Amino acid sequence: MGQFLAKVGTTTGDIEELALTAASEKVLRDDLRERGYHVFWVRKSLGLPSLKSISRGRQRISQTEFTLFNQELAALLRAGLPLLQSLDIMLDRMQNPLFQSVLKDVRDRVKSGTALSDAFRAHGDLFPRIYSASLVAGEKSGGLETVIQRYVQYLKLTEGTKKKVVAAMVYPIFLFISLIVAAAFLLLWVVPRFAGFFEGFDAELPFLTMVLLTIATTLQDNIWIILAAIAALSYFLFSWSRREGSKAIVDQYLLKLPFLGSIFHLFATSQLTRSLGTLLAGGIPLVQAIDIAADSIGNRHVGQAVVPVAERVREGKAFSVSLEETGEFSNLTIEMVKVGENTGGLAEMLQNVADFADEEIDNRLNLMLSMLTPVVLLFMGGMVAVILLSIYLPMFDLINATRHGM
Repeated sequence: MGQFLAKVGTTTGDIEELALTAASEKVLRDDLRERGYHVFWVRKSLGLPSLKSISRGRQRISQTEFTLFNQELAALLRAGLPLLQSLDIMLDRMQNPLFQSVLKDVRDRVKSGTALSDAFRAHGDLFPRIYSASLVAGEKSGGLETVIQRYVQYLKLTEGTKKKVVAAMVYPIFLFISLIVAAAFLLLWVVPRFAGFFEGFDAELPFLTMVLLTIATTLQDNIWIILAAIAALSYFLFSWSRREGSKAIVDQYLLKLPFLGSIFHLFATSQLTRSLGTLLAGGIPLVQAIDIAADSIGNRHVGQAVVPVAERVREGKAFSVSLEETGEFSNLTIEMVKVGENTGGLAEMLQNVADFADEEIDNRLNLMLSMLTPVVLLFMGGMVAVILLSIYLPMFDLINATRHGM
């Protein structure tokens, strides 16, 4: 696949310059003509982003916008409106410039005879595979509005769980940052103010005070070197994280974190089973559903572990056995999947597994917050107490020496 720039005329008389991906220039020209465009020229992109591609990179289609679009589209189809007319109505109502541009292209493709699933699949960088796969199932069954509504329900549940996890992490992170800021303020500002005062003491300073003064002096004398080292390390980690395969390594270590690792495992389980349940309920075959659902898992390490499961199932091995061989899922999950296979209700059982995982995530997040908050506050209070004690200990020694000398 290559990158191309194309200047085209639309059916409304507008002239646009597009940045597109295609197998060859001829394939791109034929595709544009089939969609009703008049092609002025097509040339190979030199790798420099056009203005249109830059603006596309800066914009995005939010989850809320996408959910609302599908809700309204399902309602229009349920009311009996033809698909093309429904897309025209949605296009007139669309406010997001990027989504409007994409939806216009989808409408044009559908108008030229392309299936709705294929039209959205052409913009695979913006929409998940599970969406186009769900549309395929709806088109084959003739119940497109039902499949879209089921997908909306899937979006709401998965996004709700994700928001709960993110929201639960905000408060501990805030406490941790507050702890770092408080320690930095005390060591870089408060403690050095007493250094000159302590120099006037004839008596030897307590060990705790000496240690604190050494730390504060070292930090103050080397603050720019420390900040430069932190910046360099941050840049290195950022660059490394953008390499292929790095995210899977990071995600693997996240799963090993105390307490948090189990929550990340449950979240991955919820994403996989809910995606699979949605696809199977829509009529997608199990092997294809597994392949698509693996992409929906946010944790790349777990996602990569699930990918070979599709091949094992294709070879005749039971899904529950193949899933167990990954070593990434709990015994309870495997047993529930096995029950679903044996009773012929796998799609429904997978939804039950996802609901159970979401409920368990809620319980563990609440437990984590109830335990973490007092621990962090206690640690912060202990740190402040140690610093204050190291400051006042020399004063207590001076007072005692003065009293004994009187």
